[in-house]
Amino acid sequence: MENIFVYRDRDILVDADGNFFKACKVSDFEKGKDGVEEIFIEKATGYIGVLVNSEWNIPQGAQFSPLRGYFFEHNADDTRLASRMRGLVQWRRSMQFCPACGSPLVSYDKETALQCTGCGKVHYPRIEPCIITLVKKGDEILLLRTLREKEGIYSCLSGFVEIGETIEQAVKREVKEESNLEVENVRYVGSQSWPFPDQLMLAFYCDYKSGELKIQESEIKDAQWFRKDDLPKLYGKGSIAWRLINDDFSL
Repeated sequence: MENIFVYRDRDILVDADGNFFKACKVSDFEKGKDGVEEIFIEKATGYIGVLVNSEWNIPQGAQFSPLRGYFFEHNADDTRLASRMRGLVQWRRSMQFCPACGSPLVSYDKETALQCTGCGKVHYPRIEPCIITLVKKGDEILLLRTLREKEGIYSCLSGFVEIGETIEQAVKREVKEESNLEVENVRYVGSQSWPFPDQLMLAFYCDYKSGELKIQESEIKDAQWFRKDDLPKLYGKGSIAWRLINDDFSL
């Protein structure tokens, strides 16, 4: 059985029960034809990632389901593979030519990488580190709703780590930018791959130190202090935000 992960935008191909669809074959796909946009074969494992669009014919017994929901409903091993293959095939689509000399890139035989046909430089998949943190103040926690969120869901503060800063500094900076608050006692608790397209979410707790809550209006729609027994609508179980809110970590 070939392990082929098929993605359409932010959806993954699953069977009627919501599990990884196993019936696809390599011969079913040809890049540039019948809605197939990209194919990536990881030589070390034999796993294959495929990007398709709406023109691709969905096989009988299969359907597309949001990858975010797949993360919430499956175990860590399943979600790791689904995340990895989406990240790799998305990376392959964006990396067609060498950034150093402009020559085409081809698969590298020795590792999961691409090699330039011109200068020979080897390019490896990239990940972008992001922090996500839950701010605590007594028996309350700070949750926010971003402008991008259309379903009324609240979550934790998050943002990308910038060049030159530590991840602890990134936590304090992002909290300050998004909420105008100062925090202390920053402590790492876990991580989650988030392939939209290539983030690694690094999760922290931190404690309120000082300041009045004032949202960053260019990104945040609302932010409030909540008690654990009176929470707003949240992302589902399995998300890194859910785990932070529910103290679901063991190092």
